[in-house]
Amino acid sequence: MGFDFQNFGIGLAVGWASAYGVYRVRKRLDAAVKSVTQQASTARNFATRSSDRRYITDLIEFCETSHLAGQFIHLSEIVVEPKFLCAPDLPHSSGEEEDIDEQDVFNIVPRIYDHPYLHTPYFLETIGVDDLIGSNRALAMIGLPGSGRTTAMLSIALRSLGHLRFEKPRNYVQEQLDSEEAALNEKDRAVRIAERVSLEERARQQLSDNIGITFDSAVDESAIPLINRLMPIYIHLAQLDLNIDEFGEEADPAEPLVRAIQRQVGPVTARTVPRNIYDRLSSGQALLLIDGYETLPENEREQKLLWLNAMLMLYQHNFFIVAAPVHGYGTLTQLGFTPVYLRTWSKNDINFLVDRWAQAWPKINAGKKRRSPAPPDENLIRRAKNNAHALSIFEVTLKIWASFADDVELPGIEGWFYTYIKRLFENSKDFADDMISNNFALAAKSQLDKGDITQRNLEILAMRNLNLTIQAEVTDGEAGKRSKEEEQIAKTQARVIALLLQAGLITERGDGHYQFKYSPLLAYLASLTLKDASTEELTEKAKSPTWRLVMPYAAMHTSLDQAVRAALSSPPDLSQEYVLRIARWLAYAPTDVAWRGPLLSHLGNMLIAPTQYPAIRERVTSALIDTRDPQVLFIFRKAIRSADPYIRRLACLGMGALGEADAVRDLVPLLDDHDSDVQLAAGFALGVIGTHEALEAMVEAYMRGRERQSRALAEAFADNYEEGHAILYDAIEDPEMMIRRSAVYGLRRIDATWAVIALYRAFLEDEQWYVRSVAQTAYQSLQSDDARNPLPYPEVNMLTWLVEWAAQRGESIPAGEAGVQVLLKALQEGDPQIKTMAAKTLGRMGIAANIRPLYAALRDRHDMVRTSAHEALADLQLQIGEPLPAPI
Repeated sequence: MGFDFQNFGIGLAVGWASAYGVYRVRKRLDAAVKSVTQQASTARNFATRSSDRRYITDLIEFCETSHLAGQFIHLSEIVVEPKFLCAPDLPHSSGEEEDIDEQDVFNIVPRIYDHPYLHTPYFLETIGVDDLIGSNRALAMIGLPGSGRTTAMLSIALRSLGHLRFEKPRNYVQEQLDSEEAALNEKDRAVRIAERVSLEERARQQLSDNIGITFDSAVDESAIPLINRLMPIYIHLAQLDLNIDEFGEEADPAEPLVRAIQRQVGPVTARTVPRNIYDRLSSGQALLLIDGYETLPENEREQKLLWLNAMLMLYQHNFFIVAAPVHGYGTLTQLGFTPVYLRTWSKNDINFLVDRWAQAWPKINAGKKRRSPAPPDENLIRRAKNNAHALSIFEVTLKIWASFADDVELPGIEGWFYTYIKRLFENSKDFADDMISNNFALAAKSQLDKGDITQRNLEILAMRNLNLTIQAEVTDGEAGKRSKEEEQIAKTQARVIALLLQAGLITERGDGHYQFKYSPLLAYLASLTLKDASTEELTEKAKSPTWRLVMPYAAMHTSLDQAVRAALSSPPDLSQEYVLRIARWLAYAPTDVAWRGPLLSHLGNMLIAPTQYPAIRERVTSALIDTRDPQVLFIFRKAIRSADPYIRRLACLGMGALGEADAVRDLVPLLDDHDSDVQLAAGFALGVIGTHEALEAMVEAYMRGRERQSRALAEAFADNYEEGHAILYDAIEDPEMMIRRSAVYGLRRIDATWAVIALYRAFLEDEQWYVRSVAQTAYQSLQSDDARNPLPYPEVNMLTWLVEWAAQRGESIPAGEAGVQVLLKALQEGDPQIKTMAAKTLGRMGIAANIRPLYAALRDRHDMVRTSAHEALADLQLQIGEPLPAPI
């Protein structure tokens, strides 16, 4: 069947533009808006109000215990602050070379959100939890399954309540300076502190004089972060009952929200919480953390989206954060949610998590039979930190636990999962080992095939496994007609559900329906049901989006040769996702699978093919990292000899992402490559590898003084807490002006007192204006919070370059869909630069109602137009969540 562009566009537009139709809300909208306007200025930290205290207590307990190790340790004792990547900027109209002061040198690192392990190791600009809540009131938190979206939401709730302060990694320079200061006598220490305070005041005054902005250091209520002035409300969409028969068609959309929260909290809290929630929502003081969209059955998503739309319309002055999938998040952005991407963890993040677990290990391990509550030794800590690249946060956590407990029974990643489940049932008399591969696996299969788990579905699956005849329906009144085998199966499945609930592995949606809490665990257990599957079933499951996450885990124990052949022979989609998805299977498959070599060879050829879209090269590079295969280094070694600088750049970044010390000798010569982007990529890669030899080469290049390269290397040093920070500490005092100027960029990226003081001094005291000016800009950016908040894209009629282009043609740009038509006209009729900007804008804004012009642009005679059109289509495929046809 051919691909119908017109029907596809119309259908997508209708789906994304689903209006506020499920609820005909009571006449509260105007009142709510007026209430917010009148009351927002008088908002107080809600935690001080006694009427909320019961709810706060219950919510804190829920957040502290609803994580992987929640039975043993509070989340706040081991959590690492989640970081977020903002959506890429829209293209602007300037055709001139961007000033070096305005450049983001890390823009040379591709961001592939569904294959994130290429950009993960690099020190990209991120925002933290406090910066997440700002002028934008609706965010879609996008991440892969197992990336920590739920944990991030729980952390945000705890942070909002003032119950959590994120610990920082060890800062070696600050420790040394603090040690020196502690050795001073009381008088000298007081003098040094007074000098520091005076320096900051002088910097503030100088900045005020230079640019006319005063940063008031006085502490008042407005200085309390906005996140601490909101009441967090966490809800899983699966627990939201939107039964019209219960609430009526004219119900306030907050009513099912309140009912769901009442079911989560204790009976006393349940009586008092409704009024508190309505008060907060009406006054715009609520932070709604909405989880579980990705796990909803397909037949429930539209209704839940309509509910979200209703909440946004009626309670628009509150703050919404919705956990969103990487594939198909466009349904949320078209409702008005701005995408932010949960950053996968770098080596520093993983090392810090390991250190936090090591500190908490005596408490986690306390009381276990035949185990010592002592901290883990250095060898176990080193084992937990090694070879953790290209693992999800979920898997990293299981790896740490397995390393410290040293109790894994099966090899590799499968051992982490299997042993984790067994630990949760150590003290249960009803648990037996074979329940994992039998009963728990059937529960996972039931959820994937039916959307959730019920006792009856488990009974049917168990009876099929035993080749028993299945009755069509068995009601409570007919239970006596069951055979003894059926009665025993019913009792077993009831016990299975009780065990899973007790261990916190599933949650009840209501009315006897359940879901697994953790998608990776669901996928692992479901994979166990494929051990004896036929070739046809494996091939079919490999094509199913529902079973997409299962197949890598199936590769651990099941031959997928035929499924691989079928996937590789299927018609390619625009982003080559069918092929790249299989690359992830290699990370879990045995080393001797027959398809390992051919697949790696195929990916390597795709990377260096002479006629290949850049977006495909980037995705292939990311997929090669996904494989966790040591042979990938040889593929990148071949690629760095390419005549194409773009291929060399990607190969450098790929080598860095692998973290192999053997790659240093390949990367060092590329610090002097004739292409400046390749120079930067080689420097970043060496920074990630971080060996003594790598740092030496970086310092030599830094001292040579190429301005853009020196700045990039300084920022790379900022991500190395030990040697890198020490290098920048010395560099800001270097006699060479360009060395000091570059050091400012690195210091700006370091969250430490000593770095801020160094910026103060450079801003106030450096003898060269060229250094003082960049230090002033850096200091100003640290003082301003606005620049760090994620902002929504403007409407099409507000795009400056498009307004200018239309004006040259004697046209104006109307708002809404008519403005989109002008953007499409720019894609079709503009000069190459205008076409390029139009294509990128369409992709990033998710404007997919008419994609035929983008496919037409793939035939444009200008390479940059073709490249941008393909990039835009790849963006749209990700947002739609469905494959688009590959260009012919």
